[in-house]
Amino acid sequence: MLLRRKLCLAVVIAAIVFLMFASQRIQRRHVLPLSLSPPTSEETVVELTPPPADLTRDLPKAPTPSNITQTKEEPVDKSQKRRRSCGCSESCISDLGNSGWFSSHYDPKQQPVLQNTNNNLDPDALKWWLGLQHSSNDQTLQKVMSDMFKVISPPPVNFKPHPSRCRSCAVVGNSGNLRQSGYGKRIDSHNSVIRMNKAVTRGFETDVGNRTTHHFLYPESAVDVARGVSLVLLPFKLRDLEWLTSALSTGEIKMTYMRVKDRVEADKDKVLVVNPVFFKYVYDRWTEHHGRYPSTGMLAIIFALHTCDQVSVFGYGADKLGNWHHYWEENRYAGAFRKTGVHNADFETEVIHRLASEGKIILHQ
Repeated sequence: MLLRRKLCLAVVIAAIVFLMFASQRIQRRHVLPLSLSPPTSEETVVELTPPPADLTRDLPKAPTPSNITQTKEEPVDKSQKRRRSCGCSESCISDLGNSGWFSSHYDPKQQPVLQNTNNNLDPDALKWWLGLQHSSNDQTLQKVMSDMFKVISPPPVNFKPHPSRCRSCAVVGNSGNLRQSGYGKRIDSHNSVIRMNKAVTRGFETDVGNRTTHHFLYPESAVDVARGVSLVLLPFKLRDLEWLTSALSTGEIKMTYMRVKDRVEADKDKVLVVNPVFFKYVYDRWTEHHGRYPSTGMLAIIFALHTCDQVSVFGYGADKLGNWHHYWEENRYAGAFRKTGVHNADFETEVIHRLASEGKIILHQ
């Protein structure tokens, strides 16, 4: 009996010990460490997204030094960024972007010389031009032009700029400020040399040069023009076109509003006639209605802006003493022709200086 009691007690003790041991094991398995305890209501739960298996698969690779060298932006020459319209290394007149003032005056669509066909003559401009110097005749412009192009050749010159060439032009006025200037060689170095009216070179070569490629004139200022030189007629009236036809053929016209040279020596294949509409363009845009119409000198400069890529201007304005006269003559009344009421010398001088300051011409004084 006693033995049975001891055995039961041992079983109970063993059962208690087993239950205690099992309870500790269960508690140890389910109780979290302190550092991983669940958050309180005041804490924020941040759920971490598991990273991809390969962290480098979707990320761009850092460039190697060789890659950096290849992608570095190389300096680009400005001439490559914006292609020039002509072949000059410094600038082209027809490139308008660098001067708002010039762009507002210069019209690249203007046609500076008359063609034998397709002149697109503006009626309002022609009406203005026909009123400059009245001449009594009953012929139409079309008839006069038709007769003229039977004597002279159509213009052979393409005046549009071209990337493969750079046309430098010297426009040489007749001012006394050319005396003792020593500009002769510099003038002759240009591709084209424009002179006007009764310009004299013999005896003044050191100061004015001796080359001429274009000679501007009108009937009342006409001179013989050497072979190979372009006679450029500035027609101020319909009669001037008739005179040109006559002076290169029959010689029948001897008078305009004064006695004129009835025949002129010139190369008929190189004659150019300034478009009457171009006169109106210069009057509207450049001299801005100052004076009755632009002077020969002003027309020659604007003509050069439309037919050359770079323009240098010599022999404009008064001499160093303020006298206005021609370099080949002595004129004690030097200021006599400065204010004629026909041209406005002061305003034209301002325009020329503005062209120089805008970098569109090089003005030598």
